[in-house]
Amino acid sequence: MSQKIQWVRQEDVEKVWLYPDKEYSYRLITEAKNGAPLSFHLTTYLPDLDSLVEGDGLHDTVLFCLSGWARHVDLLEEREWEFRPGQAVYLPKVYKYRRIVGSAGMTVAVACAPSR
Repeated sequence: MSQKIQWVRQEDVEKVWLYPDKEYSYRLITEAKNGAPLSFHLTTYLPDLDSLVEGDGLHDTVLFCLSGWARHVDLLEEREWEFRPGQAVYLPKVYKYRRIVGSAGMTVAVACAPSR
């Protein structure tokens, strides 16, 4: 674990395509790069992406919507909600939902522990 303050800019890290032409992320803070026990990313979903999202059983995750929106359909509890700017959602280690991104796309801040 790092014992010093570190600043990172989006321009300083590699753009990682999670799904080509659909979703990419900038992994700003990670254990490998910064010694942090959690990771912090900026992730962008391209317009009209319709995808199934499942927890990996390892990471607790928080998403915070910065721009755009998506409809999320919780497949484990049969409920849905619109995810819009200013909203946060906690995702436990195990979850399953359908994400339907709006026509403007969506950008979220992502924090997860342990670090990815």
